[in-house]
Amino acid sequence: MSFYATFDGMITVSDSVDKDAIIQKIQDAFETHEVVVSGETENSYDLWFGEYSNYRDDAIYAFLAEIEPFTISGEIVYTGEDASNWRHVFDGDSHEWIEQDGYVAYKEEGSTIKQCMTYLEELTKQTNEPFSRDSDEPER
Repeated sequence: MSFYATFDGMITVSDSVDKDAIIQKIQDAFETHEVVVSGETENSYDLWFGEYSNYRDDAIYAFLAEIEPFTISGEIVYTGEDASNWRHVFDGDSHEWIEQDGYVAYKEEGSTIKQCMTYLEELTKQTNEPFSRDSDEPER
């Protein structure tokens, strides 16, 4: 599947990975021109990148699978041309990339701040269950 999306990513990888090679892989998979290297330690470094470009899930999934063994942490946040939101988050416990979908919850007309806070607290309880997709939206 291919469409345009805006993305913003940060990946921390082991220093055993060749910087130039992984930068080229990011540029190829995400069709981005600039990748910034920062946060260098003796064991790892961070790669920052973002762009508005063609989202090609086959190339991105192949890239994430390839770097998974060397990844320490990471998050890539996307907004599609239809305003949809999703992200890939690296789970350090299971040592794999997980895709999460997002949505925007707007305040209903006439709701008080207290009602909105209660709603957000309930929503937070649901999202604190790690990577659960089975929960329903809380009552408003």
